[in-house]
Amino acid sequence: MPPVSWIVSRICLVMLLVTFTACKSAVQPTSAPLPQPLPSGPPVNGPQAETTTAVLANGWISVSLALPPTGSGPFPVVISPIVPDEKLLERGFAVARFHTNWEALVPLAKPGPAAATKPAKPGPAAATKPAKPGPAAAAKPAKPGPAAAAKPATPPVDAVGSTTVGKWLLTAPRPGIVGRAYFDIITMDAEKSLPSVVDWLLTRPDVDPERIALTGSSTSGFVALQAMAVEPRIAVGVVRVACGDYLTFLASSSLALNDDPRWLPGGRLVLDPDYAVEIATREPIRHADRSPPRPLLLMAGVRDRAIPIACVENTATQFASAYEAAGAADRFRFVAYAEGGHDLSEDANAEILPWLERWLAGEVTASAR
Repeated sequence: MPPVSWIVSRICLVMLLVTFTACKSAVQPTSAPLPQPLPSGPPVNGPQAETTTAVLANGWISVSLALPPTGSGPFPVVISPIVPDEKLLERGFAVARFHTNWEALVPLAKPGPAAATKPAKPGPAAATKPAKPGPAAAAKPAKPGPAAAAKPATPPVDAVGSTTVGKWLLTAPRPGIVGRAYFDIITMDAEKSLPSVVDWLLTRPDVDPERIALTGSSTSGFVALQAMAVEPRIAVGVVRVACGDYLTFLASSSLALNDDPRWLPGGRLVLDPDYAVEIATREPIRHADRSPPRPLLLMAGVRDRAIPIACVENTATQFASAYEAAGAADRFRFVAYAEGGHDLSEDANAEILPWLERWLAGEVTASAR
């Protein structure tokens, strides 16, 4: 299980996040959901896959493993698949899924004192007290000068008085920590939960330890890319609609600061110093040399507002250079779809299976390590 001190710090973070979403309840009926595992594909026709489930780290992590219904192991395995399970199973891949049980922390979060449900103190004074007569308020001229224009903008105030920037799990009370909760969740999955899942998989005689692939899309894509830098037992990676340039993502994503000049003084992203240090230690583009020679496929939609194409192109540039320097240029592939948004087309998804089939052949992955 992750160290207690590490978990406690994350609890405080999630408590803050829950408070943010609770404060928005007047205009948003339900809180934004925490990341969930992607749903499994439809049932496999013919022989059914054998599925095993387990709970790791004292209930902190749930994991499942589905084995192909035919053939004998050890099988290559795909963690967090982003194509239907049956397409992988029928090609001889085992399928593993995991979920970090963040929901267990929600009851620990105490609502803040500014909760929307706190009733106002009764009293008729405000409604019945007559206003003092006099024209002064209407006649008083505004003071001349540029002060109003020069006054720094503050984040918008919603219906219940909370001040925030960003959306969904990237919401924050000020620009300097936008997305901090989101990247803490990603880091927990990538650097704590995922290695525990790999540990468990390696106890299974039906899993080939040399042929473990990790795929991800959107949030799970961030997890996959960051995990490649810290988990050397991952042999092949596929990342769809995510990026490794966290600074550009935070500045430009429609879920973060959205290139809003109010929050980007001089066009620059200014983070709190300790948060900037966290980003520097986690950001995959700063550790691109840790992934080669393991094959990595990166896919993006040019029209994606949530994952701006600039942050994906910056990621691709850094990784292409790292793979070329390692003499493994053919093991990195970047595909950008001009008409693609956050949900890529089936043509785009058709890239994934051939990539996995090509690089999860036993003799290939063994030579890549």
